[in-house]
Amino acid sequence: MARISEQLGSLTLVRQLGAGRHCQVWEAVDTASGERVAIKVVVPEMARDAGQRRLLRHERVVAAALDHPTIIRIESFSEAGGLPHLVMELFPHANLKRQIAAGVDAIAPRLHRIVTQVAWALDHMHGRGWVHRDVKPDNVLAAADGEVKLIDFAIAARSPAALGRLWPGKRPVQGTPSYISPEQIRGLPADPRSDIYSLGCMLFELLAGMPPYSAATAEELLNKHLSATPPAVEAFNRNATTSVSRLIRQMLAKRPSDRPASMKEVLLQVGAMRFLNRVVG
Repeated sequence: MARISEQLGSLTLVRQLGAGRHCQVWEAVDTASGERVAIKVVVPEMARDAGQRRLLRHERVVAAALDHPTIIRIESFSEAGGLPHLVMELFPHANLKRQIAAGVDAIAPRLHRIVTQVAWALDHMHGRGWVHRDVKPDNVLAAADGEVKLIDFAIAARSPAALGRLWPGKRPVQGTPSYISPEQIRGLPADPRSDIYSLGCMLFELLAGMPPYSAATAEELLNKHLSATPPAVEAFNRNATTSVSRLIRQMLAKRPSDRPASMKEVLLQVGAMRFLNRVVG
């Protein structure tokens, strides 16, 4: 893979924060203002790919409609230096996937705040007419005090309610297999309850250290989302309360109508609930 230039217009790259197949995330300094920012930049091999450019522009459009402290702020889209990139606020903390890999016990003292803040972020998105469609630990940055930033709006879509009608026909399957809702697998329109399902998968993983379903193949994994009974989280973490186990089962209901009706309802339940019987630390 070709190395990204250390200078993109007025931005000087400082250190790499993350990487995916097509993009990298870097901390950078704007030499014009002295401001430290984060940039999401397409790798050189994909610089001319129109699809990657569209995804970044789409993220910018979605972010421009949002304004909440738990959602990453995207300042601009640029092609300075020959590489399409987004300029974002800098929140230099590891994503939850990395933190879970280090052990869920370390997350326990912050767990309630983390989940509450992610639900706030999603409730804000839904209120502005957007569905994230890719809620997962990888897309949540979390600080040591539990402050979070929801990131990555590449496949976010307008909700059916915001469009005023349901989309006709089936749509391409988009989402991450370990967290995707049954209706997304079927190619049906995603609505806020789809994000509730994915958040339920993430809450399970924050307690159990692994997503609710695993399989040898992607097809088998998707079939489990469609038909398998969700495992009991307390079988993986005996410290989990019966209340949070009940909430997760409700969030992971196969039919959207059997899940909490909105993220506001999730927040009401979470606000009155203990996730753990005891918290050390």
